[in-house]
Amino acid sequence: MAYAILRISKLTSRDMATSATLHNYRGQDTPNADPLQFARNEELLNHRQRNYWELATERINELQLPRLRKDAVRAVEVLLTASSEAFPRDAKGHALDCRGSQWVKDNIAFLQDKFGIKNVVSCTLHQDEITPHIHAVVVPITNQPRLVKGEPVGADVRLSCRDVFSPVSLRQLQTEYAQAMAPHGLERGIKYSTAIHQDVRRHYGAQKTTQQELAELSAPLAYQSFELEPMKLKDQLSPQAYLNREQARMNHYLAEQVAAVNAKLAEVATIAAANTLALDRARVLEKQLAKSKEQQQQTASVLAQKTQQLVEKEQQLVKQTTRVDHLLMAAVQGDTLNPKLLERAQQQREQSRQRAENVVTGCLRGPITNGGEVGTILQQSGYTLHKTADEQLQVRDTQTQARFPLSDLRPNGQELWISVQQAVKRTQDEQEQARREEIAKDPRALHAIIGARDAEQADRIQQDLEKVGATVWQVRKAENERIELRVSYRFDWNTIEQISHTLDKVKRSLEVTLEESYAHQSSRTSAVRTAERERDHQRTERHPDRGRGM
Repeated sequence: MAYAILRISKLTSRDMATSATLHNYRGQDTPNADPLQFARNEELLNHRQRNYWELATERINELQLPRLRKDAVRAVEVLLTASSEAFPRDAKGHALDCRGSQWVKDNIAFLQDKFGIKNVVSCTLHQDEITPHIHAVVVPITNQPRLVKGEPVGADVRLSCRDVFSPVSLRQLQTEYAQAMAPHGLERGIKYSTAIHQDVRRHYGAQKTTQQELAELSAPLAYQSFELEPMKLKDQLSPQAYLNREQARMNHYLAEQVAAVNAKLAEVATIAAANTLALDRARVLEKQLAKSKEQQQQTASVLAQKTQQLVEKEQQLVKQTTRVDHLLMAAVQGDTLNPKLLERAQQQREQSRQRAENVVTGCLRGPITNGGEVGTILQQSGYTLHKTADEQLQVRDTQTQARFPLSDLRPNGQELWISVQQAVKRTQDEQEQARREEIAKDPRALHAIIGARDAEQADRIQQDLEKVGATVWQVRKAENERIELRVSYRFDWNTIEQISHTLDKVKRSLEVTLEESYAHQSSRTSAVRTAERERDHQRTERHPDRGRGM
């Protein structure tokens, strides 16, 4: 029976990812690939053939994961295939075209189910080699927090090749992959096997490298003639039996000779395969060396240009330092500064102020709970805040040393304190709306839809309901110009009676409609009746004589 084969390779750096990208899209020489079969290769996901490192980085940024370690493995290449006999072949020995086959579809489904659809960023079918196979690139994202002494620590969603592809996970992955490929007649390999993937002919051919071994292998086989046994008296009486016996001996002798020749031919083929691979690798290395030399020359040229630029920058720096010294001396002596320099300084100050204003504007667009957060954002962006002698706040750009009053910042053309108040109010409103929507999504909450005559009536209803603990999470104008209020509330014995009475009151109002499911209406009305019976029972226990006839 054929075996399902799965192997992984970590892409630990941009260079490794780039090399894998070039190899899989045949951007570099591949000796064991048939160029005439390149057209049968197919990219199933990464149709633009983007660099694997860029795809992995893009996925990580999309999830907004915490800062990564420098040695974090961003991508893992997974190879999926089967033993050679699993693929039917044509008369020339080529595997039949797998594009669009169920085997390819099941492989993609397995990867996406196992690692997540968005975490499988590339999937390439290769059919230009002896055995069809798939190269997939997976970003190792796990939805399980890291465990420290059995307790979850840190973020739930994180990048961790160590956890996603741990030894235990890999053994389970092999088992699950074999189960997914079982419909195609494939089974799992030997569990806990210590076998290492290696080309067999190359391995054994490499052993036959000494001159003595090659000489022994190339030496001709010793020829020994076959001699018939002399006929005995009994053979003369039965010559056919003699002929049959000697024919059998001759056949056995010839079979041994043929087996010896075949064994030598097999060893020769093994060495030839190893030498062919070595020659192919040598040719590839020669081409890579030529490219490396070309890149080295280009790098040397770029380095020379950069060196020249650095020299020029140093010369400019010396000139600027001299000018600064002259300006300092002029300032100490009280000399009047050049008007052009004053204009340039004012422009630089305005640029610093504008940049600070943009920082504040961006801060106010997001959630903000108090004005102190504006100062924190400014400090993180390279500014400092300090008070002057007259208690005014000044902003200083730590890079240019330009300073200006905080009140000079006018985000969106408004005074800063007004913009901050508006942003805080907007944030509070958004948080309150989020709280209301959270209650509305609570599966245990009760719901109702109220239709009011106009906005004024809707406002009174909303105030009455929220006063008793209900939440009006949506108010909108319906097609018939009426105002629709969507109400939700959690079941709470402390508030259910007041909410129920308020809803009944609303229902009795003129030109007001109340829609609620039978289950939710029954829940609140039953709760009210239960609460009333409980109060009656308590009154009876406190005053047992009341209600009795005299």
